[in-house]
Amino acid sequence: MRLFDAHAHLGDEEELLSRKRENISSLVCAGTPEEAERLMLLCEHSPFSPILLPALGLHPWQAGNVSFRDMEPWLLKAPVIGEIGMDSVWCDVPLSKQEKVFCAQLELASALKKPVVLHTKGQEKKIAGLIRNYENTYLVHWYSGEEGLSEFLELDCYFTVGPDVFYNPSVQRAARLAPENRLLVETDGCSAVKWAYENFCRSRSVSERSRGEVHSEILPLPDWRDIRGVLEHSIRKTALLRAEAQKGSLKETVPDKGFPEPLAERLAGIMEQNFLRFLSKERG
Repeated sequence: MRLFDAHAHLGDEEELLSRKRENISSLVCAGTPEEAERLMLLCEHSPFSPILLPALGLHPWQAGNVSFRDMEPWLLKAPVIGEIGMDSVWCDVPLSKQEKVFCAQLELASALKKPVVLHTKGQEKKIAGLIRNYENTYLVHWYSGEEGLSEFLELDCYFTVGPDVFYNPSVQRAARLAPENRLLVETDGCSAVKWAYENFCRSRSVSERSRGEVHSEILPLPDWRDIRGVLEHSIRKTALLRAEAQKGSLKETVPDKGFPEPLAERLAGIMEQNFLRFLSKERG
């Protein structure tokens, strides 16, 4: 079964080799002109060209350092714009500055009919309100917020399920509620997977010490460097969450080990079609 990583960032050569070896087509984002230049070279003139798809956009973390004018030539070349958005959790760039840069990119993407990957951390409702003004096809990358989900659903956005879907309630909520034809899966790159897994291990350790509990995972975690394993794990967990939500507890129908089983295999096939549909800017 072929897998698609709907959101990632350039890693080291070993990560690129892994993606190529496993034939995992990956939508890779670059957030500065320098990153964009490197990514486009890899996409156009390297052994990795067949599995890399570029998404270029001025990342909100860089909105105070790079101007829209500097990034614009790369936006014109990109088949997908992203990731772009606003962030009040991990970023200290003034929100007014972030919004100005974000809206300039939204306007360009809408005019050129290029699909957009959104970064929404802490600004979900604000971003949902802004994109209403720019008709386009949108993908909400790794939604993990407490607000804005209903607005994004109303706007018919695509959603990527992040690698923390096995423990993050906000990510699980999006995985349950997003329409089947709008679901995708992502790693955000191996370094992000490592962060998500380490965060889980820290929180689990605290919980076990405070409650005297021994926590056992229904779905054993893959190595964070195993891109195929990470994507499969997220798909299996998402399939289980959706089955439980729709028909009650179905844990007994989903084996703890082995892939694919029928529920996850079906969802992986749907996600493949969703990935291609997003790239083709199909809204229906």
